[in-house]
Amino acid sequence: MTDEKLFELCKRYGSEAQLWRRRFVGLLPEVNKRRLYLKKGFSSIFEFSAKLCGLSNDQVRLALNLEKRLEDKPVLKKMLEEGQVSINKLARVVSIATPINEEELAEKVKVLTKSALETFVRDEKYSVSQNQEGSRKPLFESKSLPGQTSVKQEFHLAPDVVSELNTLNSMGIDVNDFLRKALEQRKEEIAKDMQSTQPDGPKNATAASTRYIPAKVKKVLREEYGTKCSIPNCQKPAEVIHHTQRFGITHNNDPRFLAPLCYEHHEIAHAIDLKYQVMRKAGF
Repeated sequence: MTDEKLFELCKRYGSEAQLWRRRFVGLLPEVNKRRLYLKKGFSSIFEFSAKLCGLSNDQVRLALNLEKRLEDKPVLKKMLEEGQVSINKLARVVSIATPINEEELAEKVKVLTKSALETFVRDEKYSVSQNQEGSRKPLFESKSLPGQTSVKQEFHLAPDVVSELNTLNSMGIDVNDFLRKALEQRKEEIAKDMQSTQPDGPKNATAASTRYIPAKVKKVLREEYGTKCSIPNCQKPAEVIHHTQRFGITHNNDPRFLAPLCYEHHEIAHAIDLKYQVMRKAGF
């Protein structure tokens, strides 16, 4: 047997083991209701689960708890019972699950990794808390992604900067007005830099048709967003430049429709784009 064949078998058996383990977990609520473990000579459902499937006590408790919390959410409950996804994934969304949003969450659970689900749930809770009406606002806008202006930042000014500002203040100069003008000037400079990156004719057609992000475009994005993920309330480093309008359709590297994201938010962005999911599954 070659190394490649051995590796393929390991992946296949490992994948099948995970599937059957999830399906076993999905049976536990019914096993518990029928007290099947007692009928078969086990002292508890924990012993039953440990000896038959190697589950820990915490995993058993989680499965039974999820079944109760998903009682009025048939779509998610079915995913648990049939072992469609891991209980760890379901556990990450149950805190925001309702009979209204469970179908949407079911789609997210299928395509997102555990870390991305954690980020998604955190964003959902933050979005609701920021909305006075209590309803959920969309995380990704249709044109571009929001900046970090809604995040409260704690920072300290360097001593030399404080000294300069104190000097200006002693001269009767309104420091707040001075800083507002500086911030406005920054916005104007970014807008000019963005304008300079716009395609201006056939000579840029080739450049616009490639996913490669030119250095000058990356520079503009750093000026606008800094080094952090551009989603409000996310403090993770930006790792990926995301096309907020799908590149496969627009062939556009316009910085107005680009945003730096952390890996988790980039995954969420594509999960939200259902057409992207269809295309990916089809092999495009």
